[in-house]
Amino acid sequence: MTNETVTHTILKANGELLEWLEDTVVREIPLTVHYNREEIATLLCSPSQIEELTLGFLFNEGFIRVPEDVYEIRQDPANFMIWVEGRPCVLQKELMSKRYVSACCGKSRASFCFANDALMVKPITSNYRISLQEAYNYAKFLQSYLPLFAKTGGVHSGGIGCQGKVLMTSYDIGRHNVFDKLSGEAFRKGLNLENHVVFFSGRVASEILLKVAKMKAPILIARGAPTDMALSQAAALNITVLGFARDQRVNIYTCPERIVCNSI
Repeated sequence: MTNETVTHTILKANGELLEWLEDTVVREIPLTVHYNREEIATLLCSPSQIEELTLGFLFNEGFIRVPEDVYEIRQDPANFMIWVEGRPCVLQKELMSKRYVSACCGKSRASFCFANDALMVKPITSNYRISLQEAYNYAKFLQSYLPLFAKTGGVHSGGIGCQGKVLMTSYDIGRHNVFDKLSGEAFRKGLNLENHVVFFSGRVASEILLKVAKMKAPILIARGAPTDMALSQAAALNITVLGFARDQRVNIYTCPERIVCNSI
């Protein structure tokens, strides 16, 4: 596997003091994804969980739906290439890059999304609930998890939990890639996420919310802030969004009925 970090000589300033020293920075690679011998995309990513990233990306773009759709995966790590052979896809490739404005899920407020997204996401019906303390615990895990962030400060991180247990984690230089890696691992394991929590170190924009919707997870906990469009989509898709989750504090933005608090 490609090294996850590289060393650079830098000039560090501390007040008026300047010092030359060696600094560790995260590695970024261009991963080119092929599906059925056709080049689909080049993903700029961290060199970890490459197969999970690829499967999650293909799943979220609608190329594959169930594990049986994937016949074979081959990698060329030296040249950052990966090939997936699978069930022929009826998706129109040109829709991958087309965006349009529509009323999301029949609601009156317009939302900006990929054309394929409207075909792939539906309102979440899960009645799964968690305690407020469980939400705090996932936020605390994000603070203590990931030595690579502590070492470099250059990656996002995330995970999937259920009943207070962390089931899987991922990290990447790209926030979208974090969700694709989680989605790919869940896809590979055939895991139904309707009664699970997704937690994330960054902010929640609309494209992140749509990743969660495609995973069919009912609850998203983030250390960062959400955008208004993300919250509009979350309300339409019945997804509980928690933001600014740090220490023993959190903002509950949408669908608060999934969060149980003894004081209420």
